[in-house]
Amino acid sequence: MKLRLLSFIILLVSILPVMAGDGSSAQSPLTVSQALAKKNDQKSYYVSGYIVGEYRDYSNNKHFYYLAPPFDGTSAYLIADDVDEMDLSRMMPVQIKDYVDNYNLDENPQYWRKQLTVKGTLTDYFTLPGIKNLTDWIAPAEPLDDESQYWNFYETFETKKAYTPAGEQMYSGGTYTSSETCRWEFTGATYGDSSNDMKWDNAAAHLRLTQSTSGEPGYICMLDDKTDGIGYIRLWTARYKEDKGAASFGIFLSNDQGESWETVQTDIAIEKELTEYQFKIMRPGTWRIKIAKTDPSTNGINIDNIHISDYYTPSAVTATSTEATTRLWGTQGTLCFEASQPVNLRIHTLDGTLVSEQHIAGHGSLPLPAGFYLVSTPTSTVKVVVR
Repeated sequence: MKLRLLSFIILLVSILPVMAGDGSSAQSPLTVSQALAKKNDQKSYYVSGYIVGEYRDYSNNKHFYYLAPPFDGTSAYLIADDVDEMDLSRMMPVQIKDYVDNYNLDENPQYWRKQLTVKGTLTDYFTLPGIKNLTDWIAPAEPLDDESQYWNFYETFETKKAYTPAGEQMYSGGTYTSSETCRWEFTGATYGDSSNDMKWDNAAAHLRLTQSTSGEPGYICMLDDKTDGIGYIRLWTARYKEDKGAASFGIFLSNDQGESWETVQTDIAIEKELTEYQFKIMRPGTWRIKIAKTDPSTNGINIDNIHISDYYTPSAVTATSTEATTRLWGTQGTLCFEASQPVNLRIHTLDGTLVSEQHIAGHGSLPLPAGFYLVSTPTSTVKVVVR
């Protein structure tokens, strides 16, 4: 009986995304995976997903985007079904040009990792299946906790003069003294700013072997403690452009100033192209990290754009408007509501001017001029767009 029940639960979980909605209304939105399956059919649907980052640009056959702070405040979100999604092929860019002043992640980072529902046309956007020409926008419920406050460690290895080689041999190692984060020890590694180094901007750490073509696998490690714990570790890596064979890397932690190292994950296969990886650690205390090449081959690897968040509890800050007993959204000339029980509603403009105060219950709508509003109940405040 237990086996049959478990099989039913697994089956139910597997079909839930398919049952999520048909995209015809804000109460029945498509998931991102459902929208992707529509293959840019040029029709308009409601789609709901987590705001996992922002899309910056597409240039020279390369996608430029950020999935963690610092953000630029571009006019395109990236949304996904999983709040921790890292795979661009499972995300959709959303054109937010009409909403960018009030919702861009640079000035409004509290919306990062929160749920958004929009209505728009499924169409090609930056060569990806995307959503454009929005006609409805249902923002996350406020007040919102800003998760970006925990993401203050961001290493880019951009400053060449910060790297001091330990000797004349390229892979003899050295020290990188970052103005952004901390000091880094390079062993079997060097500063990689050549045309063959796989990097985001000007440079990346280049790991190989301690004797270039022999010796131990190279690594970089922190020479200073991170005292606010470790939540997530995110980094980009790829094989050195000229090296054709396989390569792998691993993540290691130390809470005794580098005297000993604990393996978090090892022998992770590295792709040819720059790929972002995430490791969910969630440990309080004082730590250092080491990122190491874990295969003995002479193939080089690049490491770039390392994000390390403080220790925090994401489940406490990712509550979405779907948990509220009152659902609010804007349409053409009206504020729509769905209240499971009677509630008092206060509608303000963004500058704080009270527009209306209502007592609502059940399903209904209220006429409002086009604009942005803060709509409050006794338990939450939602920013609503009326077109």
